[in-house]
Amino acid sequence: MTHSATIANDLRYEQCPLCSSRRVSKVGRIPYDSPTRFSTSEFEFASAPELWHCKDCGSSFVQNAVPEETAIRLYTSGASGERWSSEEFQLLKPENQLSTLNSYLKAGASVLDIGCNTGELLDYARARGSKTTGVEYSAPSRKVLQRKGHDSFASLADVMGEFDVITAFDLVEHFYDVPGFFRKCKALLKQGGVLVILTGNIGSISARVSRMDWWYLRYPEHVVFLSKEFFTRHSGLSLERWVRTYASIGYKARWTQILRQLAGGVLRRRYSGLPSIGPDHVLVVLRNE
Repeated sequence: MTHSATIANDLRYEQCPLCSSRRVSKVGRIPYDSPTRFSTSEFEFASAPELWHCKDCGSSFVQNAVPEETAIRLYTSGASGERWSSEEFQLLKPENQLSTLNSYLKAGASVLDIGCNTGELLDYARARGSKTTGVEYSAPSRKVLQRKGHDSFASLADVMGEFDVITAFDLVEHFYDVPGFFRKCKALLKQGGVLVILTGNIGSISARVSRMDWWYLRYPEHVVFLSKEFFTRHSGLSLERWVRTYASIGYKARWTQILRQLAGGVLRRRYSGLPSIGPDHVLVVLRNE
């Protein structure tokens, strides 16, 4: 019998890591699977993870999280391209994401995709005439980027220059220093440039109904869950669009599927939020004015 390694998840906060408020309180325990996967490796966790909520910015965050230095090591050594789909970007994403992106990915636009994996969004941007650069921790994924001809960096701290568009899909929920991330993006954006973020919406109907069983909470890589209030008041950028959407087209279900899952969840006293009761993600567009 093979035993999974135990990982220390002892990072705790005395105040909100997003807005520094001390008006925070525990919501409940997050039921990670045992063992569960962080990046591309399976572990047991030493402490029970908890979801906490900030009354000032309306966001939520994880107590007993994996420390940042451990997370970076696991991201860097992991082969994220093996876990996440490398299918063409436009075949995976809902139409409202594509139409929103298309209004910013113009010919000649300089695009930086942070957390770009093997570059599917960058492929899409380049096909529309944009100049493409990516940031990706995973060394194997960066090799793919190089073969494709995209400029790439191992860290956002290494990126120089100015960009018309910065994208961060399925990423901000992983960050330990969210205010620092927004400051860096603002410094890299041209005047009038936009930051486009896709992330889970903890204020969605599915998240509210499923509560601690919401599927999006159960990734140990996900340590913060930003509210619309945070984007509006604390990002340092101007909120231009708030588009309710899905992570990908595969998450959009028919109402008959939703009702069957809800009925089963009620009987088992457990509903994971899948299939989702309407969009459970949000595409956020922020402008550097």
